Amino acid sequence: MSESSGYRLDWSQVNLRGGLRTVLVIVAVSVVLILFGGLGITVGIAALFVVIGDGPGSLRSRLLYVASFTVMGSALAFAGAWAGTDHLVLGGFLVAVVVFLATLAAALGKSAAVRGLLLAVWVVLALALSGSVETPAKLSLAFAIGGVLAGGALWVYGMIRPGDPSEVDRQPLIATLFAQLRTPLGEFAVIRGVATGLATYAGVLLFPDFPIWAVIAVLVILREERATTLQIGVLRMAGTLLGVVFASAVLLVVGGNEVAVIFSFLASGFGMIALRKVNYAVFTLFLTAMLVLALHVTGDDAIYGGVSRLLATLVGAAIAFAAILITTRRRLDV
Repeated sequence: MSESSGYRLDWSQVNLRGGLRTVLVIVAVSVVLILFGGLGITVGIAALFVVIGDGPGSLRSRLLYVASFTVMGSALAFAGAWAGTDHLVLGGFLVAVVVFLATLAAALGKSAAVRGLLLAVWVVLALALSGSVETPAKLSLAFAIGGVLAGGALWVYGMIRPGDPSEVDRQPLIATLFAQLRTPLGEFAVIRGVATGLATYAGVLLFPDFPIWAVIAVLVILREERATTLQIGVLRMAGTLLGVVFASAVLLVVGGNEVAVIFSFLASGFGMIALRKVNYAVFTLFLTAMLVLALHVTGDDAIYGGVSRLLATLVGAAIAFAAILITTRRRLDV
């Protein structure tokens, strides 16, 4: 997702503007959450995902992408919220299938790979949100509204600055995906799907309050190359541990001062993006600190949440390491 090259710190990659924009986004999201609750956040997530997944091409092709992405996201929102923790087997199977198809989407190009990853992350979020919505239909409708709003914004922007249709490399969807089934990418897609499905079960059973963290860890850590998987896994575990320690220290020192905690929360969000490309462990440190401090701000047990995130990350990393080692061993035996 956001890893830098190797274990070194590359300070030339500091992005102060990105950090400031992140603080503004966090403030805006917080306002939406206060005013509209969890469904308002779903609308915001949908709009954000649509914008992130936007790629090159004509205005017509981009609006077709928005429509298809919104329909798929709404369907996954309904399915994920319905499965939730009450239908654990179906929930894990759903995650595995979506991640499998999302991984194959890399064969369609960079934009398709990003969109596939966004949908994979979204179905995991939908599972986690199942306990906070009244009906699956409401979560599905909220995603659709977000997609429509983002589509309207992209339409206005596209009218002002039309895209170049020649930038798009069009490939037949079904034929391209089927062609990958017997390739290394197809094998990796199966492994990644099974691993995330297992992480879903582990997350719900071991960390019922925070079931998505083990799944996200597998999605981020598990790559086709063994060395890359091990490197990202080590960096993520180290960053998560340091983030929990850092947030705990902040709460120990200023826990009684809510203004100071909120400032530390925003500062962590700033550091997360400003230092994202400096090193992946640094990014994970501030991401974890932000999440732990957010639990304190919302009145939850921050220390419990931080320890749960650390343990869930270790479980996800173990699943990712096992998957890549099994895949590598199998390739050596063939």
